Amino acid sequence: MSKTWTTFSNLCIAAALLRIILLLYGEWQDAYLTVKYTDIDYMVFTDAARHVTRGESPYARATYRYTPLLAILLTPNIHWFFSFGKCVFALTDILVGYLIHEILVLRGMPSEKALWLDSLWLLNPMVANISTRGNAESLLAAMVLGTLYLIITRRFYPACALFGLAVHFKIYPIIYAVPLLFLLDKRYGDPVEFPHMMWSYQQTRLYSISVYDRALGQARGILRQCALFFTPSRILFGAVSAAVFFALTWCMYQLYGDEFLQHTYLYHITRKDHRHNFSVWFYQMYLAFDAPVAGKLMGLLAFVPQIALIAIAGTVFAKDIFFACFIQTFLFVTFNKVCTSQYFMWYICLLPLILPSTTIRFRWKGLILIAAWAAAQVSHPPLILF
Repeated sequence: MSKTWTTFSNLCIAAALLRIILLLYGEWQDAYLTVKYTDIDYMVFTDAARHVTRGESPYARATYRYTPLLAILLTPNIHWFFSFGKCVFALTDILVGYLIHEILVLRGMPSEKALWLDSLWLLNPMVANISTRGNAESLLAAMVLGTLYLIITRRFYPACALFGLAVHFKIYPIIYAVPLLFLLDKRYGDPVEFPHMMWSYQQTRLYSISVYDRALGQARGILRQCALFFTPSRILFGAVSAAVFFALTWCMYQLYGDEFLQHTYLYHITRKDHRHNFSVWFYQMYLAFDAPVAGKLMGLLAFVPQIALIAIAGTVFAKDIFFACFIQTFLFVTFNKVCTSQYFMWYICLLPLILPSTTIRFRWKGLILIAAWAAAQVSHPPLILF
């Protein structure tokens, strides 16, 4: 192939054409076939947006379990045209591809070589299908990759704000706090001019460490390790991200009250769903579904290995922020109580960023792994879903 064709712009055009074709096909299938192309979740989003346009709560739509921001974003589904949200999700796919490309180039990969990795997202038929059917996972992928991109380009406050927004939008990105905080070490330095209060804290912190060292030597005591870890950058990242998260949460609570907290966050703690068969817990939850005590206990116990593995992975692999985020997400999805195909997008968007640091080559090992992954989905018993 001529090198004049192998550009990122042309790859984006190809990706956009793929999504336009799927959007048009989806309109035809919805109009003429019994089985619809549009995902049921998109119908839920749209119904919630309709309630918002009427001045009602989006939670008047049963099974809407998301932040009201998503329903507000999709109000043009009602005012303009039904597939507005699908177009937004498809365009966000392209944005995610752009972020993947920029991060790969920033890490030293030539732009032309990065195209092969970009295509794992941009030309991935599963990704395109999920977005054009009306799932909003690409929005979250853009927030997560946007946070990582802003952090490595040292745009500190925008990164904090975007991370807070991502956690508000869907709570799971909080798992990335562990590797992100480890990233903000002395090698990262001071990314911004800190407020005067933080400089006072820094002087007190350094003085306390020097006093501790003179008294006890450089022993690895708990107090010394805590003082070394809680740098101004880390405290400020946590404070600003938390401020954005709680500000958004407070605003939504003022609008919709307890039902916002219940449906957006608390529901997922005790959620029991035996009809999503990619979860490793689905059969145990299926057996205990009608048991009031055992069912709730099963829903809570499922968090134990999930949280433990995520925390350990985030700490052990923190030196490589992208690999740490990938392995955390993979573990989170694998051990989650609910797992459907769109959840795989949470780690597929991170996969191109870690492949350069592995020994996996597309031929033949990569092909075998892709085939095995696809076969596992196809062969998994689908009956529980219906």
